[in-house]
Amino acid sequence: MNNRKSVRPALLVGFVLLVAYCAAAWLAPGTFFPFGSNRMHVLPDHTPALVHDSKLVKHADADARIRFVVALKLRDEADLDALLDEQSDPASPHYRQYLTADQFRERFSPRTDDVDRVVAYLTGYGMNILGVSENYTLIHVEASVSQIEQAFSVQMNRYSTKGADGRLVEYLGNASDPSVPVALENTVQAIIGLNTYIEFESRVRHPRGPVNPGSKVTPRGMTPQDVARVYDYPNTNNDRATAPLSGAGRTIAIATAHVYDKNDIDTFWQQFGIVRTGKLTNVYIGGVSTTVNDETTLDLEAASSQAPGADIIMYMAVDPKFANFTLAFNKIVTDDKADVMSISWGLCEDFTGSRQMKAEHNIFKQAAAQGMAVFAASGDDGAYDCPIEPEVDDNGKPKTPPLAVDYPSSDPYVTAVGGTTLFDGQGKRFSESAWHGSGGGLSGKWKRPSWQTGPGVPTGKYRATADVALNADPMTGYAIYVSGKWIVLGGTSVAAPEWAALWTLIDEGAGKRVGMPDEILYRAGASPEYGTIFYDITSGNNGDYRGPGYNAGANWDHPTGWGVPQGQALKDWVVNDQKPKPKGN
Repeated sequence: MNNRKSVRPALLVGFVLLVAYCAAAWLAPGTFFPFGSNRMHVLPDHTPALVHDSKLVKHADADARIRFVVALKLRDEADLDALLDEQSDPASPHYRQYLTADQFRERFSPRTDDVDRVVAYLTGYGMNILGVSENYTLIHVEASVSQIEQAFSVQMNRYSTKGADGRLVEYLGNASDPSVPVALENTVQAIIGLNTYIEFESRVRHPRGPVNPGSKVTPRGMTPQDVARVYDYPNTNNDRATAPLSGAGRTIAIATAHVYDKNDIDTFWQQFGIVRTGKLTNVYIGGVSTTVNDETTLDLEAASSQAPGADIIMYMAVDPKFANFTLAFNKIVTDDKADVMSISWGLCEDFTGSRQMKAEHNIFKQAAAQGMAVFAASGDDGAYDCPIEPEVDDNGKPKTPPLAVDYPSSDPYVTAVGGTTLFDGQGKRFSESAWHGSGGGLSGKWKRPSWQTGPGVPTGKYRATADVALNADPMTGYAIYVSGKWIVLGGTSVAAPEWAALWTLIDEGAGKRVGMPDEILYRAGASPEYGTIFYDITSGNNGDYRGPGYNAGANWDHPTGWGVPQGQALKDWVVNDQKPKPKGN
């Protein structure tokens, strides 16, 4: 994250520092910044349910330090919502007239004096400002437990809980919702990262049963050419492509955590004859990790091989803490270099508060306003994305968890990519059904957007997922080279970057950003051409062996959305859809 540069940078940053210096000089710790009143406003929904299910170890050490993000509210959000509607309305003069990041900041970002007041309040308690985002919406902060408790009227504790591997893990977390001065109530959206346990999870999956993973020299699993042929991608991996594209002139941003080993990537490209002409760039968020990660490697190999001419920018967080992903998403949007964003990490909707998700919702709104496509894995736990403890009842029988979906794929401005089980041979589809682990269901947080209509689509109150799908079953998984060896991986983790690459080819074919995918895909799904641009998945369900889940069926369904792509036909349909329509049509 950079300090603000684009609007009167020297004057603005100098003013922030001056205000911060003055506040620190005359504001004693424990005294609230005098905005005319020291009354505090509680920020609701900031205490994860995890805290209530964890064991209290002790009050957190006063000098323990935490990095977190203070997210600010957008300005004129009603006008932004109206603009987003107009950008997808063929009758509007703003139809597909997308903003630049600078234009978005000028119209919708917080005012600089509001940013300065929040910075002054934080530094008045001795907190260290690590950076302010280019769009002024995020303030990255480092502070001690003592400073946090005084500034936000909250108690910080040390808790323990059972980790994913069954061992006890200790973490720091707020015992109740934090507060800010009433004068900042209409400025501060959320405080993200006070709980050090909450983090995004990779949606990559390893096969549960015996699958020959290959060796150091011999890969097994689907190859880039297999994917391109089965789904008829309009690229050079598909020998049936009539006018192959490469993604040239387009850019994909991959939001991820940890790092990859370039030697692994080079080996993958060489094995499958991928001739890369696009640039590969790394951007580090919150520091540089030393951990080579399967997910990060997989995302890069999948996206780069299907769009070899596209530039790839890897936005890699030092770890998968929620706040770091917030910073990464926002950095991608404010840099505004990428046409398509791919996210293969997520978490159960209920594992973080609605205020934090609203802060990221604003980021995804900005992406849509700029014409940027965002694809995210829908999850790998079927219709039951939120785990429960204990997992068995008193008789030792498995419990059925509540129905739940994955975030951020549930956000209305994100395209949720579900999964299938594909049986193919040399690029031919023998059969394809919904994968039992494909995330999909009804959001408990987001209302159903206006564009989410069509045959099979639920007509209820809430956003439904998935939107589209691709092979994700690890038993029919993909050849990936990581840490010096070939392995087979699956999960909606792979499906998301594969779709991101396809959309990049579509952008290239259109010669521009075509905009938010869902608004287009749902129109395509309801069109007479549906059967020629999607393969409809009509069998299987996403119960994940834990419950009935949702069944696949004709047209749209929860496990697979509209189905899997017929790539060349979808590209042609979208490109034709971009052409100006005669008046009256």
